[in-house]
Amino acid sequence: MEALAAERKALLFTAGGVRLALRLSHVREVVAAPSDAPAESFGGAVAVEVASALGLRPGPGALAVYTDAPRLALRVDAVNGIIDLGQAEVFQLPARTVLPAPAPFSGALVHAGSVALELAPAALAGPAPRPLVPPAIPALEAPFALGAELLFVRGARTYGVPVQLLSRVLEDPLVQPVPLTAPAHRGLLVHARALHPVFDIGALHGDEPRSGAASALLVDAGGEVVAVLADGVLPPGGAPPAGVVRPSWDALFG
Repeated sequence: MEALAAERKALLFTAGGVRLALRLSHVREVVAAPSDAPAESFGGAVAVEVASALGLRPGPGALAVYTDAPRLALRVDAVNGIIDLGQAEVFQLPARTVLPAPAPFSGALVHAGSVALELAPAALAGPAPRPLVPPAIPALEAPFALGAELLFVRGARTYGVPVQLLSRVLEDPLVQPVPLTAPAHRGLLVHARALHPVFDIGALHGDEPRSGAASALLVDAGGEVVAVLADGVLPPGGAPPAGVVRPSWDALFG
């Protein structure tokens, strides 16, 4: 019964500024762990700096979360509490949230409107996963609008998305970063009890990846709804500017 109760709870913590979670059944204890603590001070457990393993910069925290099977001491920045999963939503990661193998995350939790990535400790027991390389930029584009479209700006380009593919425009989107994904994948966004991958379309066309955005467009891209970041949405009814980019939305995100 105690093991079942632990499986229904999760420890929330942060590493490198990213919200993470671990089922309480994996956690043996949480202890103070100064940054200069020698390896032998972890009682035979393998010490893993979680932020560094995820390609992030460690914060100032000095805590270690001990796990069994594998026996690890996960160095984290802060512990944010324990939640009952009955008060959270548990998700698999979206198909277009592609991670290196072995994947360092087994899923995601949404609690009080915030997303936390479920850490997979076994993936951190070996060599650190390597970030994914950017995919090739799809060349397929429509030369003109095939119907009603919404125009939006990202960086120096204006893009067009057919309105039949558009489900919603979200203002001031809250994006949870996902380490080790390709640069254009900026994280995850939760809306209406669904979890969506978030992309910077400018990065897919050679711009420097950015996470900040005024809006996120929820677009049906080949059967999966993705969130596309936008700096601004152009008002309908005006003449479209020259050079509108109209990608093949089915193929754009792999």
